[in-house]
Amino acid sequence: MATFTFRAVDENAAILTGKLQASNESELEQKLSLQGLTLIEASKAGILDFTTDNIRFDQQELANFTYFLNMIVASGLPITTGLNDLMENRENGKIAHVAGLIYRKIEAGMSLSEAMQEYPRTFPSYYVQMVAAGEASSKLEVMLIDLMKYLEWQMSFNQTVRSAVVYPATVLGAVFLLITALFTFVFPRLVGILTGLHAELPLPTKILIAVANFANHYFFVILLFTIIGIVAFKMWLRTYAGRRAFDGFLLFLPLVGPLIRKINLSRYCRTLATLHAAGLNVDKTFTISSSVVRNSVLAEGLAVVTESVINGEGIAPSMLKSGIFPSLVIEMVAIGEKTGNLDVAVQRVSEMFDKEVPKTLKKMFAYLEPAILTFLGVLVLGVLLSVFLPIYKIAGGIRAR
Repeated sequence: MATFTFRAVDENAAILTGKLQASNESELEQKLSLQGLTLIEASKAGILDFTTDNIRFDQQELANFTYFLNMIVASGLPITTGLNDLMENRENGKIAHVAGLIYRKIEAGMSLSEAMQEYPRTFPSYYVQMVAAGEASSKLEVMLIDLMKYLEWQMSFNQTVRSAVVYPATVLGAVFLLITALFTFVFPRLVGILTGLHAELPLPTKILIAVANFANHYFFVILLFTIIGIVAFKMWLRTYAGRRAFDGFLLFLPLVGPLIRKINLSRYCRTLATLHAAGLNVDKTFTISSSVVRNSVLAEGLAVVTESVINGEGIAPSMLKSGIFPSLVIEMVAIGEKTGNLDVAVQRVSEMFDKEVPKTLKKMFAYLEPAILTFLGVLVLGVLLSVFLPIYKIAGGIRAR
């Protein structure tokens, strides 16, 4: 027995839509007839239940959905027909699910962008606004192509950042595990050997024994307080004051601050260029572009830009007022405004930041790697001194005798 999505008319000529289980369309028609309804149109629903809107696409899934949607529009098929075909997509259940959700909203009389706006967890604000602009200008196919390019840039940019972070994150993780293993399992055994020597122990050895004993006896207490600390920190970050203080601290850090600034400004400029080229009004273009920035301090500065531009000031002077854009960027935007090629100028700014991000990451890790190696060297030296000093002292005493 399959689930059918249907359109039917009642005795008062009102059109109704819904879902009903039946073996085939004939049985579906009979069941509706018993309810006083006349079947107009029916199609098999997808393999998922289209009753929940708690769906979140990752970037790849959103790009895939956009690709399928562009294929539907480019082929000249009605949107509802194409979405109905997507509902049968058994290779990607989530896409089939979302296609069913959008299908039902369009069947109820909404436009494509209005249907997408009903599911903000699935379709970001910039996405919905660009689709709406495409519908209004009858250039939906072109707008979907622009969306695919933007999503591909986002995935490529994020992959570049993640790839650069993998090595130092792996090294730091290995160091943390090494320290945990040493103080939890290795050092307690060495403590037993050292204390069994019945000799006056040097200061490094006493410190090692004290730390090892504390870690061994209070391991679960340390673990509990660590978990509590992490949870408390996350709750603090959810507050406005906490998030702003932490974001400001990150921007203040050498190397880390410039990196965060470049990553966020690259996202902002790329989104701004895409939305401006799509023909969105100034209010929506700058408001949506600001929403992709994840640092609250930078977001406040960009809110100044948005407010100034909406009030009629030029974009370059507004960026200068915010105090977060380099002078070169402001000059490039000013030239773009004068020549009428703002989207091109802002996109070039984004490309400039894209190139700067990997360079900044490499520079940061060039300083971080020696620091990690120095820390490991000091740790190993401290352990060796703590272990071998008492042994050397006892051996020297035996020779003196």
